[in-house]
Amino acid sequence: MSNLENKLKKIINKFNGLDKENAYIEIKNLSQKYKKNLKVQNILSQISINMGDIDTAISALKNILFIEGNNSTALNTIYKLLIRKKEFDEALNYINLLLKIDKDNYEAKRDKLYIYFLKENFSKAIKYIQDELVLKIDDYFGINISGLIYLKLNDFNKAKKCFEKSIKINKEYIDAYNNLGTCLIELEKLDKAEEIFTSAYKINRNNLTTLINLGNVNSLRDKVDNAINFYNKALVFDSNNSEVYSNLTILYCRQENEEMAKLYFDKAIKINPNDNKLKYAYSTLNLKLNNFKKSWDFFDSRLLIEKNKQKLKNFNLIKNTLFSDLLIDSKDRILILREQGIGEEVLFSSIYEEIINKFDNIKIEADKRLVPIFKRSFKKEIFVEEGYISNTDKVNEFDKLIYAGSLLKIFRKNINDFKNKNYLLADRDLIKVYEEKLKIHKKKMKVGISWKSVVNIYGNLKSLSIKDFEPLFNKDRLIINLQYGDIKNDKDYILSKKKHLEVFSDLDLFNDIEGCMALLKNLDLFITVSNSTAHFAGALGVPTILICPKKSSTYFYWNTKSERSIWYRNILVLGIKESINQTIANINSIIKKNEFKFSN
Repeated sequence: MSNLENKLKKIINKFNGLDKENAYIEIKNLSQKYKKNLKVQNILSQISINMGDIDTAISALKNILFIEGNNSTALNTIYKLLIRKKEFDEALNYINLLLKIDKDNYEAKRDKLYIYFLKENFSKAIKYIQDELVLKIDDYFGINISGLIYLKLNDFNKAKKCFEKSIKINKEYIDAYNNLGTCLIELEKLDKAEEIFTSAYKINRNNLTTLINLGNVNSLRDKVDNAINFYNKALVFDSNNSEVYSNLTILYCRQENEEMAKLYFDKAIKINPNDNKLKYAYSTLNLKLNNFKKSWDFFDSRLLIEKNKQKLKNFNLIKNTLFSDLLIDSKDRILILREQGIGEEVLFSSIYEEIINKFDNIKIEADKRLVPIFKRSFKKEIFVEEGYISNTDKVNEFDKLIYAGSLLKIFRKNINDFKNKNYLLADRDLIKVYEEKLKIHKKKMKVGISWKSVVNIYGNLKSLSIKDFEPLFNKDRLIINLQYGDIKNDKDYILSKKKHLEVFSDLDLFNDIEGCMALLKNLDLFITVSNSTAHFAGALGVPTILICPKKSSTYFYWNTKSERSIWYRNILVLGIKESINQTIANINSIIKKNEFKFSN
Protein backbone atom coordinates (compact mmCIF):
# COMPACT_ATOMS: atom_id res chain seq x y z
CA MET A 1 0.00 0.00 0.00
CA SER A 2 1.41 3.38 -1.02
CA ASN A 3 2.05 6.16 1.48
CA LEU A 4 -0.84 8.23 0.00
CA GLU A 5 -3.28 5.35 0.17
CA ASN A 6 -2.23 4.71 3.76
CA LYS A 7 -2.90 8.37 4.63
CA LEU A 8 -6.30 8.27 2.96
CA LYS A 9 -7.24 5.09 4.81
CA LYS A 10 -6.32 6.68 8.15
CA ILE A 11 -8.33 9.80 7.31
CA ILE A 12 -11.40 7.72 6.40
CA ASN A 13 -11.13 5.64 9.59
CA LYS A 14 -10.69 8.80 11.67
CA PHE A 15 -13.72 10.40 9.99
CA ASN A 16 -15.86 7.29 10.53
CA GLY A 17 -14.79 7.30 14.16
CA LEU A 18 -15.15 10.19 16.58
CA ASP A 19 -12.62 12.61 15.13
CA LYS A 20 -14.42 14.08 12.13
CA GLU A 21 -13.03 17.62 12.50
CA ASN A 22 -9.36 16.58 12.43
CA ALA A 23 -10.04 14.14 9.58
CA TYR A 24 -11.62 16.99 7.64
CA ILE A 25 -8.67 19.29 8.24
CA GLU A 26 -6.25 16.57 7.13
CA ILE A 27 -8.08 15.77 3.86
CA LYS A 28 -8.28 19.48 3.00
CA ASN A 29 -4.55 19.89 3.59
CA LEU A 30 -3.80 16.76 1.58
CA SER A 31 -6.02 17.92 -1.30
CA GLN A 32 -3.86 21.03 -1.76
CA LYS A 33 -0.88 18.82 -2.55
CA TYR A 34 -2.84 16.35 -4.71
CA LYS A 35 -5.21 18.60 -6.72
CA LYS A 36 -5.01 16.26 -9.72
CA ASN A 37 -5.52 13.05 -7.77
CA LEU A 38 -9.02 11.71 -8.41
CA LYS A 39 -9.18 9.63 -5.25
CA VAL A 40 -8.11 12.49 -2.97
CA GLN A 41 -10.54 14.96 -4.55
CA ASN A 42 -13.34 12.39 -4.43
CA ILE A 43 -12.83 11.72 -0.70
CA LEU A 44 -12.63 15.48 -0.07
CA SER A 45 -15.93 16.05 -1.87
CA GLN A 46 -17.69 13.28 0.10
CA ILE A 47 -16.37 14.43 3.48
CA SER A 48 -17.15 18.07 2.65
CA ILE A 49 -20.75 17.18 1.83
CA ASN A 50 -21.02 15.26 5.08
CA MET A 51 -19.66 18.26 6.98
CA GLY A 52 -22.05 20.64 5.22
CA ASP A 53 -19.25 22.52 3.42
CA ILE A 54 -20.91 22.72 0.00
CA ASP A 55 -18.43 25.21 -1.49
CA THR A 56 -15.42 22.96 -0.78
CA ALA A 57 -17.31 19.95 -2.15
CA ILE A 58 -18.08 21.81 -5.38
CA SER A 59 -14.46 22.91 -5.72
CA ALA A 60 -13.28 19.29 -5.33
CA LEU A 61 -15.82 18.07 -7.88
CA LYS A 62 -14.66 20.73 -10.35
CA ASN A 63 -11.10 19.44 -9.89
CA ILE A 64 -12.34 15.92 -10.69
CA LEU A 65 -14.13 17.15 -13.80
CA PHE A 66 -11.04 19.06 -14.92
CA ILE A 67 -9.14 15.77 -14.82
CA GLU A 68 -11.99 13.58 -16.08
CA GLY A 69 -14.65 15.63 -17.86
CA ASN A 70 -16.98 12.69 -18.49
CA ASN A 71 -17.16 11.55 -14.85
CA SER A 72 -20.93 11.03 -14.59
CA THR A 73 -20.88 10.55 -10.81
CA ALA A 74 -19.15 13.92 -10.30
CA LEU A 75 -21.51 15.62 -12.77
CA ASN A 76 -24.53 14.13 -11.01
CA THR A 77 -23.32 15.28 -7.58
CA ILE A 78 -22.19 18.76 -8.56
CA TYR A 79 -25.45 19.80 -10.26
CA LYS A 80 -27.45 18.74 -7.21
CA LEU A 81 -25.18 20.77 -4.93
CA LEU A 82 -25.52 23.79 -7.22
CA ILE A 83 -29.33 23.47 -7.05
CA ARG A 84 -29.05 23.57 -3.25
CA LYS A 85 -27.02 26.79 -3.61
CA LYS A 86 -29.65 28.19 -6.01
CA GLU A 87 -27.01 28.55 -8.74
CA PHE A 88 -29.45 27.25 -11.32
CA ASP A 89 -27.74 28.28 -14.56
CA GLU A 90 -24.50 26.56 -13.61
CA ALA A 91 -26.41 23.50 -12.43
CA LEU A 92 -28.18 23.38 -15.79
CA ASN A 93 -24.83 23.45 -17.60
CA TYR A 94 -23.64 20.37 -15.68
CA ILE A 95 -26.94 18.54 -16.28
CA ASN A 96 -26.58 19.15 -20.01
CA LEU A 97 -23.01 17.78 -19.88
CA LEU A 98 -24.29 14.70 -18.05
CA LEU A 99 -27.07 14.18 -20.60
CA LYS A 100 -24.49 14.27 -23.42
CA ILE A 101 -22.80 11.29 -21.76
CA ASP A 102 -26.01 9.57 -20.66
CA LYS A 103 -28.93 10.85 -22.76
CA ASP A 104 -31.39 8.46 -21.06
CA ASN A 105 -30.56 9.56 -17.50
CA TYR A 106 -34.12 10.02 -16.22
CA GLU A 107 -33.18 11.68 -12.93
CA ALA A 108 -31.09 14.32 -14.73
CA LYS A 109 -33.94 14.99 -17.17
CA ARG A 110 -36.42 15.32 -14.32
CA ASP A 111 -34.10 17.64 -12.40
CA LYS A 112 -33.69 19.77 -15.53
CA LEU A 113 -37.46 20.28 -15.38
CA TYR A 114 -37.10 21.15 -11.69
CA ILE A 115 -34.51 23.84 -12.53
CA TYR A 116 -36.83 25.37 -15.15
CA PHE A 117 -39.46 25.54 -12.43
CA LEU A 118 -37.06 27.12 -9.91
CA LYS A 119 -35.96 29.64 -12.56
CA GLU A 120 -39.66 30.45 -13.12
CA ASN A 121 -39.33 29.62 -16.80
CA PHE A 122 -42.71 27.90 -16.82
CA SER A 123 -43.46 28.06 -20.54
CA LYS A 124 -40.07 26.47 -21.31
CA ALA A 125 -40.74 23.82 -18.66
CA ILE A 126 -44.04 22.84 -20.28
CA LYS A 127 -42.41 22.67 -23.71
CA TYR A 128 -39.64 20.50 -22.25
CA ILE A 129 -42.22 18.06 -20.88
CA GLN A 130 -44.01 17.94 -24.22
CA ASP A 131 -40.86 17.55 -26.34
CA GLU A 132 -38.33 15.60 -24.30
CA LEU A 133 -39.47 14.38 -20.90
CA VAL A 134 -41.97 11.59 -20.37
CA LEU A 135 -42.42 11.38 -16.61
CA LYS A 136 -42.37 7.90 -15.09
CA ILE A 137 -45.77 6.81 -13.85
CA ASP A 138 -44.42 6.29 -10.31
CA ASP A 139 -42.37 9.51 -10.06
CA TYR A 140 -44.50 11.39 -7.55
CA PHE A 141 -41.86 14.14 -7.19
CA GLY A 142 -41.67 14.85 -10.93
CA ILE A 143 -45.46 14.74 -11.29
CA ASN A 144 -45.77 17.16 -8.36
CA ILE A 145 -43.32 19.55 -10.07
CA SER A 146 -45.40 19.36 -13.25
CA GLY A 147 -48.43 20.30 -11.16
CA LEU A 148 -46.61 23.30 -9.73
CA ILE A 149 -45.72 24.47 -13.24
CA TYR A 150 -49.36 24.22 -14.35
CA LEU A 151 -50.35 26.04 -11.16
CA LYS A 152 -47.99 28.92 -11.98
CA LEU A 153 -49.48 29.06 -15.48
CA ASN A 154 -52.98 29.28 -13.92
CA ASP A 155 -54.00 25.97 -15.53
CA PHE A 156 -55.59 24.86 -12.27
CA ASN A 157 -57.42 21.77 -13.53
CA LYS A 158 -54.26 20.21 -15.01
CA ALA A 159 -52.37 21.14 -11.84
CA LYS A 160 -55.05 19.49 -9.72
CA LYS A 161 -54.79 16.23 -11.69
CA CYS A 162 -51.01 16.16 -11.21
CA PHE A 163 -51.21 16.67 -7.45
CA GLU A 164 -53.93 14.04 -7.09
CA LYS A 165 -51.80 11.60 -9.09
CA SER A 166 -48.74 12.34 -6.94
CA ILE A 167 -50.74 11.65 -3.76
CA LYS A 168 -52.11 8.42 -5.23
CA ILE A 169 -48.54 7.21 -5.83
CA ASN A 170 -47.27 8.29 -2.39
CA LYS A 171 -49.97 8.82 0.22
CA GLU A 172 -47.39 10.25 2.66
CA TYR A 173 -46.03 12.97 0.34
CA ILE A 174 -47.10 16.13 2.17
CA ASP A 175 -45.88 18.57 -0.50
CA ALA A 176 -48.47 17.25 -2.94
CA TYR A 177 -51.26 17.64 -0.35
CA ASN A 178 -50.26 21.26 0.31
CA ASN A 179 -50.02 22.02 -3.40
CA LEU A 180 -53.38 20.38 -4.10
CA GLY A 181 -55.01 22.41 -1.33
CA THR A 182 -53.50 25.61 -2.73
CA CYS A 183 -54.82 24.68 -6.18
CA LEU A 184 -58.30 24.08 -4.75
CA ILE A 185 -58.24 27.54 -3.16
CA GLU A 186 -57.49 28.98 -6.60
CA LEU A 187 -60.46 26.97 -7.91
CA GLU A 188 -62.44 28.50 -5.01
CA LYS A 189 -63.27 25.09 -3.50
CA LEU A 190 -62.53 26.09 0.06
CA ASP A 191 -64.28 23.18 1.80
CA LYS A 192 -62.33 20.64 -0.23
CA ALA A 193 -59.06 22.58 0.26
CA GLU A 194 -59.52 22.45 4.03
CA GLU A 195 -60.10 18.67 3.83
CA ILE A 196 -56.85 18.19 1.91
CA PHE A 197 -54.81 20.37 4.29
CA THR A 198 -56.34 18.46 7.22
CA SER A 199 -55.20 15.18 5.62
CA ALA A 200 -51.66 16.59 5.42
CA TYR A 201 -51.92 17.68 9.07
CA LYS A 202 -52.82 14.13 10.12
CA ILE A 203 -49.66 12.84 8.41
CA ASN A 204 -47.41 15.42 10.12
CA ARG A 205 -48.73 17.88 12.70
CA ASN A 206 -45.45 19.81 12.71
CA ASN A 207 -45.19 20.72 9.03
CA LEU A 208 -44.88 24.51 8.84
CA THR A 209 -46.39 24.84 5.34
CA THR A 210 -49.43 22.76 6.32
CA LEU A 211 -50.03 24.86 9.44
CA ILE A 212 -49.86 28.09 7.43
CA ASN A 213 -52.18 26.67 4.77
CA LEU A 214 -54.71 25.61 7.40
CA GLY A 215 -54.55 29.11 8.82
CA ASN A 216 -55.11 30.58 5.35
CA VAL A 217 -58.10 28.45 4.41
CA ASN A 218 -59.75 28.95 7.80
CA SER A 219 -59.21 32.68 7.43
CA LEU A 220 -60.88 32.63 4.00
CA ARG A 221 -63.78 30.65 5.44
CA ASP A 222 -64.17 33.16 8.28
CA LYS A 223 -63.23 30.58 10.90
CA VAL A 224 -61.19 33.22 12.68
CA ASP A 225 -60.41 31.35 15.91
CA ASN A 226 -59.28 28.26 13.99
CA ALA A 227 -57.11 30.39 11.69
CA ILE A 228 -55.41 32.13 14.63
CA ASN A 229 -54.84 28.77 16.32
CA PHE A 230 -53.02 27.34 13.29
CA TYR A 231 -50.99 30.51 12.73
CA ASN A 232 -49.86 30.42 16.37
CA LYS A 233 -48.86 26.76 16.00
CA ALA A 234 -46.79 27.74 12.97
CA LEU A 235 -45.03 30.44 15.02
CA VAL A 236 -43.93 27.75 17.51
CA PHE A 237 -41.78 26.28 14.73
CA ASP A 238 -40.70 29.59 13.21
CA SER A 239 -41.13 32.56 15.53
CA ASN A 240 -39.89 35.03 12.90
CA ASN A 241 -42.01 33.86 9.99
CA SER A 242 -43.03 37.00 8.12
CA GLU A 243 -45.67 35.12 6.12
CA VAL A 244 -47.52 34.14 9.30
CA TYR A 245 -47.36 37.68 10.71
CA SER A 246 -48.50 39.00 7.34
CA ASN A 247 -51.44 36.58 7.20
CA LEU A 248 -52.46 37.48 10.75
CA THR A 249 -52.38 41.15 9.78
CA ILE A 250 -54.59 40.50 6.75
CA LEU A 251 -56.99 38.45 8.87
CA TYR A 252 -57.36 41.27 11.39
CA CYS A 253 -57.71 43.78 8.55
CA ARG A 254 -60.67 41.76 7.29
CA GLN A 255 -62.08 41.82 10.80
CA GLU A 256 -61.46 45.59 10.93
CA ASN A 257 -59.56 45.05 14.19
CA GLU A 258 -57.27 48.07 14.03
CA GLU A 259 -55.26 47.33 17.18
CA MET A 260 -54.35 43.71 16.34
CA ALA A 261 -53.78 44.51 12.67
CA LYS A 262 -51.24 47.19 13.59
CA LEU A 263 -49.53 44.86 16.11
CA TYR A 264 -48.89 42.15 13.52
CA PHE A 265 -48.28 44.59 10.68
CA ASP A 266 -45.37 46.13 12.62
CA LYS A 267 -43.90 42.66 13.29
CA ALA A 268 -44.30 41.49 9.70
CA ILE A 269 -42.99 44.62 8.01
CA LYS A 270 -39.91 44.64 10.26
CA ILE A 271 -38.99 41.18 8.97
CA ASN A 272 -40.01 41.77 5.36
CA PRO A 273 -40.17 45.47 4.43
CA ASN A 274 -41.08 44.55 0.82
CA ASP A 275 -44.30 42.65 1.54
CA ASN A 276 -46.54 44.61 -0.83
CA LYS A 277 -49.60 42.41 -0.36
CA LEU A 278 -49.42 43.13 3.36
CA LYS A 279 -48.95 46.88 2.85
CA TYR A 280 -51.95 47.03 0.55
CA ALA A 281 -54.15 45.08 2.99
CA TYR A 282 -53.14 47.47 5.76
CA SER A 283 -53.87 50.39 3.47
CA THR A 284 -57.40 49.13 2.72
CA LEU A 285 -58.11 48.69 6.44
CA ASN A 286 -57.15 52.30 7.08
CA LEU A 287 -59.31 53.43 4.17
CA LYS A 288 -62.28 51.68 5.77
CA LEU A 289 -61.47 53.37 9.07
CA ASN A 290 -61.11 56.75 7.31
CA ASN A 291 -57.44 56.97 8.35
CA PHE A 292 -56.52 58.47 5.00
CA LYS A 293 -52.93 59.53 5.69
CA LYS A 294 -52.00 56.04 6.89
CA SER A 295 -53.78 54.53 3.92
CA TRP A 296 -52.21 56.64 1.18
CA ASP A 297 -48.71 55.95 2.55
CA PHE A 298 -49.12 52.33 1.44
CA PHE A 299 -51.82 52.50 -1.25
CA ASP A 300 -49.42 52.32 -4.20
CA SER A 301 -48.32 48.90 -2.94
CA ARG A 302 -51.32 47.57 -4.87
CA LEU A 303 -49.31 48.13 -8.04
CA LEU A 304 -46.40 46.00 -6.85
CA ILE A 305 -48.42 42.89 -5.95
CA GLU A 306 -47.22 40.38 -8.53
CA LYS A 307 -50.64 39.40 -9.89
CA ASN A 308 -51.58 43.06 -10.31
CA LYS A 309 -48.23 44.08 -11.75
CA GLN A 310 -48.51 41.45 -14.49
CA LYS A 311 -51.77 43.03 -15.67
CA LEU A 312 -50.41 46.57 -15.87
CA LYS A 313 -49.41 47.18 -19.47
CA ASN A 314 -47.34 50.30 -18.80
CA PHE A 315 -45.73 49.48 -15.46
CA ASN A 316 -42.15 49.97 -16.66
CA LEU A 317 -42.91 53.59 -17.55
CA ILE A 318 -43.82 54.48 -14.01
CA LYS A 319 -42.20 51.99 -11.61
CA ASN A 320 -39.46 54.41 -10.50
CA THR A 321 -41.90 57.16 -9.55
CA LEU A 322 -44.14 55.15 -7.22
CA PHE A 323 -44.47 56.41 -3.63
CA SER A 324 -43.15 59.83 -4.64
CA ASP A 325 -44.60 62.99 -3.09
CA LEU A 326 -46.43 63.75 -6.35
CA LEU A 327 -45.14 67.29 -6.65
CA ILE A 328 -47.14 68.35 -9.69
CA ASP A 329 -47.29 71.85 -11.07
CA SER A 330 -50.58 72.98 -12.58
CA LYS A 331 -48.72 73.64 -15.83
CA ASP A 332 -47.14 70.17 -16.04
CA ARG A 333 -48.10 67.98 -18.97
CA ILE A 334 -49.68 65.01 -17.22
CA LEU A 335 -50.62 61.58 -18.58
CA ILE A 336 -52.95 59.60 -16.32
CA LEU A 337 -52.89 55.83 -16.85
CA ARG A 338 -55.67 53.35 -16.17
CA GLU A 339 -55.31 50.34 -13.89
CA GLN A 340 -56.36 46.75 -14.37
CA GLY A 341 -60.05 46.58 -13.35
CA ILE A 342 -62.89 48.50 -14.98
CA GLY A 343 -64.80 48.69 -11.67
CA GLU A 344 -61.97 50.47 -9.90
CA GLU A 345 -61.37 52.59 -13.00
CA VAL A 346 -64.93 53.91 -12.57
CA LEU A 347 -64.30 54.42 -8.85
CA PHE A 348 -61.08 56.37 -9.46
CA SER A 349 -62.81 58.49 -12.10
CA SER A 350 -64.75 60.11 -9.23
CA ILE A 351 -61.79 62.51 -8.95
CA TYR A 352 -61.54 63.34 -12.66
CA GLU A 353 -63.59 66.54 -12.42
CA GLU A 354 -61.25 67.81 -9.69
CA ILE A 355 -58.19 66.79 -11.72
CA ILE A 356 -59.55 68.69 -14.73
CA ASN A 357 -60.13 71.79 -12.61
CA LYS A 358 -56.68 71.67 -10.99
CA PHE A 359 -54.41 70.86 -13.94
CA ASP A 360 -54.30 72.64 -17.27
CA ASN A 361 -52.61 70.12 -19.55
CA ILE A 362 -53.72 66.52 -19.07
CA LYS A 363 -54.58 63.41 -21.02
CA ILE A 364 -56.30 60.40 -19.48
CA GLU A 365 -56.04 56.89 -20.90
CA ALA A 366 -59.10 54.68 -20.34
CA ASP A 367 -60.65 51.36 -21.26
CA LYS A 368 -61.92 51.91 -24.81
CA ARG A 369 -65.49 51.19 -23.66
CA LEU A 370 -65.25 54.09 -21.21
CA VAL A 371 -63.74 56.76 -23.49
CA PRO A 372 -67.05 58.08 -24.94
CA ILE A 373 -68.70 57.87 -21.50
CA PHE A 374 -65.94 59.92 -19.85
CA LYS A 375 -65.97 62.48 -22.67
CA ARG A 376 -69.71 62.98 -22.26
CA SER A 377 -69.67 62.96 -18.44
CA PHE A 378 -66.71 65.31 -17.92
CA LYS A 379 -67.30 67.40 -21.07
CA LYS A 380 -63.65 67.26 -22.13
CA GLU A 381 -61.83 65.80 -25.14
CA ILE A 382 -58.91 64.63 -23.04
CA PHE A 383 -59.72 60.91 -22.92
CA VAL A 384 -58.01 58.37 -25.17
CA GLU A 385 -57.92 54.60 -25.40
CA GLU A 386 -55.37 52.78 -23.23
CA GLY A 387 -52.00 52.62 -24.98
CA TYR A 388 -52.81 55.37 -27.51
CA ILE A 389 -50.09 57.53 -25.92
CA SER A 390 -48.25 55.28 -23.45
CA ASN A 391 -47.38 52.69 -26.11
CA THR A 392 -45.94 55.25 -28.52
CA ASP A 393 -43.25 57.92 -28.66
CA LYS A 394 -45.92 60.47 -27.73
CA VAL A 395 -45.34 59.47 -24.11
CA ASN A 396 -42.10 61.48 -24.17
CA GLU A 397 -44.10 64.70 -24.54
CA PHE A 398 -45.36 64.43 -20.94
CA ASP A 399 -43.70 65.67 -17.73
CA LYS A 400 -45.53 63.29 -15.38
CA LEU A 401 -47.03 59.82 -15.78
CA ILE A 402 -49.35 58.74 -12.96
CA TYR A 403 -51.78 55.90 -12.35
CA ALA A 404 -55.28 57.20 -11.64
CA GLY A 405 -55.50 55.61 -8.18
CA SER A 406 -52.25 57.25 -7.11
CA LEU A 407 -53.92 60.67 -7.41
CA LEU A 408 -56.43 59.85 -4.66
CA LYS A 409 -53.90 61.01 -2.06
CA ILE A 410 -54.16 64.55 -3.48
CA PHE A 411 -57.94 64.77 -3.67
CA ARG A 412 -59.18 62.54 -0.81
CA LYS A 413 -57.34 63.68 2.32
CA ASN A 414 -60.31 63.58 4.71
CA ILE A 415 -63.93 62.46 4.84
CA ASN A 416 -65.20 65.86 3.71
CA ASP A 417 -63.41 65.44 0.39
CA PHE A 418 -65.88 62.72 -0.65
CA LYS A 419 -68.50 64.67 -2.61
CA ASN A 420 -70.60 61.63 -3.53
CA LYS A 421 -72.45 63.30 -6.33
CA ASN A 422 -73.37 61.40 -9.49
CA TYR A 423 -70.51 61.88 -11.88
CA LEU A 424 -71.22 59.60 -14.85
CA LEU A 425 -73.94 60.36 -17.41
CA ALA A 426 -75.76 57.72 -19.42
CA ASP A 427 -76.74 58.36 -23.03
CA ARG A 428 -80.14 60.14 -22.98
CA ASP A 429 -81.35 58.57 -26.21
CA LEU A 430 -80.52 55.07 -24.97
CA ILE A 431 -82.25 55.76 -21.66
CA LYS A 432 -85.40 56.55 -23.66
CA VAL A 433 -85.01 53.37 -25.72
CA TYR A 434 -85.15 51.20 -22.58
CA GLU A 435 -87.82 53.41 -21.05
CA GLU A 436 -89.98 52.63 -24.10
CA LYS A 437 -89.25 48.90 -23.88
CA LEU A 438 -90.25 48.83 -20.21
CA LYS A 439 -93.38 50.96 -20.66
CA ILE A 440 -95.70 47.93 -20.65
CA HIS A 441 -94.53 47.21 -17.08
CA LYS A 442 -95.06 50.77 -15.82
CA LYS A 443 -97.18 49.66 -12.84
CA LYS A 444 -94.46 47.37 -11.53
CA MET A 445 -91.36 48.27 -9.53
CA LYS A 446 -88.36 47.74 -11.76
CA VAL A 447 -85.68 45.86 -9.84
CA GLY A 448 -82.40 44.93 -11.50
CA ILE A 449 -80.34 42.03 -10.14
CA SER A 450 -76.76 40.86 -10.56
CA TRP A 451 -75.59 37.89 -8.54
CA LYS A 452 -72.03 37.06 -9.50
CA SER A 453 -68.60 38.38 -10.38
CA VAL A 454 -67.01 36.43 -13.21
CA VAL A 455 -63.92 38.45 -14.08
CA ASN A 456 -61.99 39.18 -10.91
CA ILE A 457 -59.67 36.82 -9.07
CA TYR A 458 -61.70 34.84 -6.53
CA GLY A 459 -64.90 35.98 -8.26
CA ASN A 460 -66.89 33.11 -6.78
CA LEU A 461 -65.96 34.19 -3.26
CA LYS A 462 -68.06 37.30 -3.71
CA SER A 463 -70.76 35.67 -5.84
CA LEU A 464 -74.17 34.29 -5.03
CA SER A 465 -76.66 32.14 -6.94
CA ILE A 466 -79.82 33.25 -8.66
CA LYS A 467 -81.55 30.77 -6.36
CA ASP A 468 -80.59 33.08 -3.49
CA PHE A 469 -82.50 35.90 -5.23
CA GLU A 470 -85.65 33.85 -5.82
CA PRO A 471 -87.63 35.33 -2.88
CA LEU A 472 -87.37 38.78 -4.54
CA PHE A 473 -89.60 37.69 -7.41
CA ASN A 474 -93.24 38.66 -6.91
CA LYS A 475 -96.16 39.94 -8.99
CA ASP A 476 -95.58 43.60 -8.04
CA ARG A 477 -92.01 43.66 -9.32
CA LEU A 478 -90.37 43.30 -12.67
CA ILE A 479 -87.02 41.60 -12.00
CA ILE A 480 -84.57 42.64 -14.71
CA ASN A 481 -81.32 40.87 -15.51
CA LEU A 482 -78.13 42.94 -15.13
CA GLN A 483 -75.85 39.90 -14.87
CA TYR A 484 -73.19 39.76 -17.59
CA GLY A 485 -71.74 36.49 -18.82
CA ASP A 486 -73.41 33.13 -19.47
CA ILE A 487 -76.71 32.93 -17.56
CA LYS A 488 -78.47 30.17 -19.53
CA ASN A 489 -78.72 27.82 -16.52
CA ASP A 490 -79.91 30.69 -14.33
CA LYS A 491 -82.69 31.57 -16.79
CA ASP A 492 -83.72 27.91 -17.04
CA TYR A 493 -83.91 27.65 -13.26
CA ILE A 494 -86.15 30.73 -12.91
CA LEU A 495 -88.37 29.48 -15.73
CA SER A 496 -88.69 26.10 -14.01
CA LYS A 497 -90.02 27.96 -10.97
CA LYS A 498 -92.64 29.65 -13.16
CA LYS A 499 -91.16 33.06 -12.46
CA HIS A 500 -90.18 35.75 -14.96
CA LEU A 501 -86.73 37.29 -15.38
CA GLU A 502 -86.73 40.14 -17.87
CA VAL A 503 -83.71 39.63 -20.13
CA PHE A 504 -82.68 41.92 -22.98
CA SER A 505 -80.98 39.29 -25.12
CA ASP A 506 -79.72 41.84 -27.62
CA LEU A 507 -77.81 43.73 -24.91
CA ASP A 508 -74.22 42.59 -24.23
CA LEU A 509 -73.99 43.70 -20.60
CA PHE A 510 -70.22 43.20 -20.47
CA ASN A 511 -69.13 44.97 -23.64
CA ASP A 512 -72.02 47.36 -24.28
CA ILE A 513 -71.50 49.56 -21.24
CA GLU A 514 -73.56 52.38 -22.78
CA GLY A 515 -76.57 50.08 -22.99
CA CYS A 516 -75.96 48.71 -19.51
CA MET A 517 -75.85 52.23 -18.04
CA ALA A 518 -79.04 53.26 -19.87
CA LEU A 519 -80.83 50.20 -18.49
CA LEU A 520 -79.56 50.94 -14.98
CA LYS A 521 -81.03 54.46 -15.18
CA ASN A 522 -84.48 52.92 -15.78
CA LEU A 523 -84.42 50.96 -12.51
CA ASP A 524 -86.20 51.81 -9.30
CA LEU A 525 -83.67 49.66 -7.44
CA PHE A 526 -80.57 47.62 -8.25
CA ILE A 527 -79.61 44.63 -6.06
CA THR A 528 -76.16 43.21 -6.66
CA VAL A 529 -72.95 41.66 -5.36
CA SER A 530 -69.59 43.41 -5.75
CA ASN A 531 -68.82 43.61 -9.45
CA SER A 532 -68.19 46.26 -12.10
CA THR A 533 -71.91 46.89 -12.62
CA ALA A 534 -72.17 47.91 -8.95
CA HIS A 535 -69.62 50.65 -9.59
CA PHE A 536 -71.55 51.91 -12.62
CA ALA A 537 -74.75 52.02 -10.57
CA GLY A 538 -72.90 53.95 -7.85
CA ALA A 539 -71.45 56.47 -10.29
CA LEU A 540 -74.87 56.96 -11.95
CA GLY A 541 -76.70 57.53 -8.65
CA VAL A 542 -78.99 54.51 -9.08
CA PRO A 543 -80.46 53.37 -5.70
CA THR A 544 -78.53 50.19 -4.99
CA ILE A 545 -78.40 47.47 -2.35
CA LEU A 546 -75.06 45.66 -2.43
CA ILE A 547 -74.76 42.24 -0.79
CA CYS A 548 -71.23 41.77 0.50
CA PRO A 549 -70.33 38.22 1.58
CA LYS A 550 -67.69 38.19 4.33
CA LYS A 551 -65.26 36.55 1.93
CA SER A 552 -65.29 39.74 -0.16
CA SER A 553 -65.18 42.10 2.81
CA THR A 554 -61.60 43.17 2.07
CA TYR A 555 -62.78 45.56 -0.68
CA PHE A 556 -62.09 49.00 0.69
CA TYR A 557 -65.04 50.70 -1.00
CA TRP A 558 -67.74 48.67 0.82
CA ASN A 559 -68.24 48.97 4.58
CA THR A 560 -70.59 46.39 6.07
CA LYS A 561 -70.30 47.88 9.56
CA SER A 562 -71.66 51.29 8.60
CA GLU A 563 -73.74 49.72 5.78
CA ARG A 564 -72.58 52.57 3.57
CA SER A 565 -69.88 53.46 1.09
CA ILE A 566 -68.11 56.80 1.38
CA TRP A 567 -67.52 56.52 -2.37
CA TYR A 568 -71.17 56.11 -3.38
CA ARG A 569 -73.89 57.54 -1.13
CA ASN A 570 -76.62 55.82 -3.15
CA ILE A 571 -75.41 52.32 -2.20
CA LEU A 572 -76.59 50.44 0.89
CA VAL A 573 -74.03 47.75 1.81
CA LEU A 574 -75.36 44.63 3.54
CA GLY A 575 -73.11 41.92 4.92
CA ILE A 576 -74.36 38.35 5.24
CA LYS A 577 -74.50 38.03 9.02
CA GLU A 578 -76.30 34.72 9.56
CA SER A 579 -77.51 33.44 6.20
CA ILE A 580 -78.18 34.68 2.69
CA ASN A 581 -81.86 33.78 3.13
CA GLN A 582 -82.10 36.13 6.09
CA THR A 583 -80.29 38.87 4.14
CA ILE A 584 -82.73 38.54 1.21
CA ALA A 585 -85.64 38.64 3.69
CA ASN A 586 -84.15 41.86 5.09
CA ILE A 587 -83.97 43.31 1.56
CA ASN A 588 -87.60 42.43 0.97
CA SER A 589 -88.48 44.27 4.17
CA ILE A 590 -86.46 47.33 3.09
CA ILE A 591 -88.27 47.40 -0.26
CA LYS A 592 -91.71 47.09 1.33
CA LYS A 593 -90.93 49.95 3.73
CA ASN A 594 -89.59 52.04 0.85
CA GLU A 595 -86.28 52.53 2.71
CA PHE A 596 -84.02 52.25 -0.31
CA LYS A 597 -84.27 55.80 -1.67
CA PHE A 598 -80.90 57.04 -0.44
CA SER A 599 -79.75 60.62 -0.72
CA ASN A 600 -77.31 61.43 -3.52
